[in-house]
Amino acid sequence: MEDKNILTQADIEDEIRRAEMERREVDFNGKVLSSFSFQQRVIEGNLNLNRTIILGPVYLESTTIKGNLNLNQAIIRGTFYFGAGNLEGDLNFQEGNIKGIVNLVGARIRGSLNFQRLNVAGFLSLAKAQIERDVNLQNSKIHDAYHSGLIVKGDVYLREAIISGNLNVENSFIEGSLDTMGAFIGGNADFRGIQINEILILKSSRIKGNLVLEKAKYQELVK
Repeated sequence: MEDKNILTQADIEDEIRRAEMERREVDFNGKVLSSFSFQQRVIEGNLNLNRTIILGPVYLESTTIKGNLNLNQAIIRGTFYFGAGNLEGDLNFQEGNIKGIVNLVGARIRGSLNFQRLNVAGFLSLAKAQIERDVNLQNSKIHDAYHSGLIVKGDVYLREAIISGNLNVENSFIEGSLDTMGAFIGGNADFRGIQINEILILKSSRIKGNLVLEKAKYQELVK
């Protein structure tokens, strides 16, 4: 028997329609969702998923959100995919927990990306993403994940990303490697106190501000 407290895709669609009619944010604060899946969709304002529990993936390929995307303290029990997405505000996922990968390849974020104290099981990718303000991964943890005998390395990919503001990865733990090859950072890159179990790759990256490596730990540095 279906749990009536778990919102289905139809319930989610209904809330989005009502929010657009009432010209307010789409609000799922504290709800339990089966999944959250849209492709090439336009959401006209803020999307509030604060403190939600999402039992499946969040899939937002090529979706446009004309406001902020808020996932603070959310739990996602699947992948978070926002490839080629367009966000006109901030992406907030502070103190969240995701049991899968985070993939924002090619996304454009006109505000900041705030991932402080985020726990990820698998890799986190901002490859080829464009973020017009700051990226904050401070005190986050990116772990290896194990699925059917396969290992998904806990890597962070910033290859060819364009970050117009600062990059802060201070005091984060990365079980795999951190790869910034070909990335552009318009402000400072702060790696103070970071722990990287494998390789820190800075080769071909362009950092306009200061590169801070005080007390950073890694197996190898590639510059």
